[in-house]
Formats: sequence, structure tokens, C-alpha cells
Amino acid sequence: MMGRPWQRSLLRWLRIAYLAALAAAVPVLVLARREEVTDLLGDLAGARHVLVAASFAAGFVLIALSAYFWLVSLRMLGQRPRFRDLTATAARSLPARYVPLMVTFAISRVALMQRRGVPGGPLALTASLEMAVSLAVSVAYGLVLLGWAGELPGGLAIPFVAAVGVIVAASPSVGGRAVAAVARRRGLDSLASVSGFTWPGYLHMIAASACYWTCAAAVFCLYMRAFDAADGFGTAHLAGAFVLTWGGLRFLSVIAPQGIGVVEVTVPSLLGAADPLALGILIFGFRVVLLLRDLLAAAVSELDASRRTKVEAGPVQRSDGAEP
Repeated sequence: MMGRPWQRSLLRWLRIAYLAALAAAVPVLVLARREEVTDLLGDLAGARHVLVAASFAAGFVLIALSAYFWLVSLRMLGQRPRFRDLTATAARSLPARYVPLMVTFAISRVALMQRRGVPGGPLALTASLEMAVSLAVSVAYGLVLLGWAGELPGGLAIPFVAAVGVIVAASPSVGGRAVAAVARRRGLDSLASVSGFTWPGYLHMIAASACYWTCAAAVFCLYMRAFDAADGFGTAHLAGAFVLTWGGLRFLSVIAPQGIGVVEVTVPSLLGAADPLALGILIFGFRVVLLLRDLLAAAVSELDASRRTKVEAGPVQRSDGAEP
């Protein structure tokens, strides 16, 4: 984390206060709306469980797509890691997402890939590019989807202009030059590789990020279509509200780890839900599906990593004539 010690300490206490307030508010809301919650729990029993299972299974594709973004970025910066290693590293790092810091997932991936011989500079820049490009693409994509669904004034015109503006702001000509200037002024050797941040590579990363968010929106819509409460919303409306909030506002919610509470409130608001609490509870259930995916993926990747380590180490061989 960046910042002075007192700033880090203040941020940590703000997170604790936020989570404590959230933990206290949820039971109060549930008790106050217990009849609606009871009806919702009844609807859960009749949910389309095949769609929930399909959402769970499709969620594993997101891990590979996240790894592919790193592959694109690192190759642009002159590195040649294996896609399998990047995917395994992403899976092993998933539990770090639940640590109440913004960058623990990226830090874990950087550390694991450094053990495989990839330099720290390109890895640190890749982690930064992933956050910046993902933020730009998700905001732009979400606005376009909401405009397409007719949920924004002006149709697609305003979202399109905003999308172009956000993407240009993160481009090599704007964001790349700003980072390079800061690196030169502060003598940050870890950001020296920003010179490899080019427009062809940036466009490739945008395409990779767009694929990721398209798949993420599909996973979310599969989950939501399992419940009658989501039947009144169009697919573009659902996907746009999810991408804009989960990808955009979630990254801006510094105090709320993983955007918990922010997403559950903002998505129902963007959808204009008649019962925001019920829809918020359903969205929280989507977090549970992702948590189960993360636990399974991390466990399998850890077992595979330990097996591969033993195979690579192998038994100690004694050469002829060597002393015992």
C-alpha cells in the first residue's frame, strides 16, 4: 500500500468501522423486512439450480481470462511466461482477494511469478495496468450496455463519448506518459519498463479485458436468471449494471473490501428494483458462488503446485565414487 503510515492506519480503521457498520445494518434490515426476506428464501428453494451450477462452472473461465491479460501485458513488456504458469498463479492467489486490502491479489501474483524467474518491474507494471485498464474498460463497457438498454439519457451518444474518454485517459499517450514522468522524477526503477507500453499492446489488452468482462457479465446473468426476481430485467440492463458497478465502482470503493455492500446497493438502484433488499441479498449470493469457485480453484492449484515441486526436486542421486 502507498501513502504515509498515518494514512494507512486511518484507512485500516475506516475499513474496520465500515465492516462493523455493515455487519450491524444487515441484521437490522433483515428483521425490519422479515416478511419479504421469508418470501425470498422461499423463492430460493424453487430457483433454477441448473443455471446456478452453470454460473459456477463458467466462473472458472474468468481465471484463465485474467491470466491471459497478464500474458498479453508481459509479452508487450518483453517477457515470455507460460500461460499455464500464469493461470496457476492466478488460481493460487484467489484467497488473497479476501484480505481487506486493495492490492493483495496482485501482490500475491507478482510474488509467485517472480519465483518463476519473471522480473519484478514488468510484473509490477502489469499489475498496475490490469487495474487501470480493467477500470477503464468496465466503466466504458457498463455505460455502453446501459445506454443500449435505454437506461441512460441520450441513448448511446453520451456513454460512447464517456467510454472513449475513459479509454484514452488510460492509454500510453496519456496514462503511460504520466506514469513515465513520475518514474523519472522519483527514480522508480520498477516502472522503467513503462517504455514498452505501446498502442498495439494497449489495444490488445483492451480486447482481453473486454473478453473478461463479457464473460463475467454472462456468469452474473446466468446466476441472476436462476431467480424469478430477475425476470423483469433485460439482459443488457443486468449486464450493464453489473459491469459498471462490479468493475468500476468496486475499484473506487477503497474502504469496502471487494466492494461488499456497495455493489449490493448500487446494482439494485441502477436496475430500479422494486425491492432493493431482496435483490441485494441475491447479489450477495453471487459472491458466495464466486467464493466457492475461488476455494476450489485455489485448493486444486495448490495441490498441483506441491506435486510439481516434488517432481521437479526428485530424489537425490548419488554419483559413482562419491563419498557417502
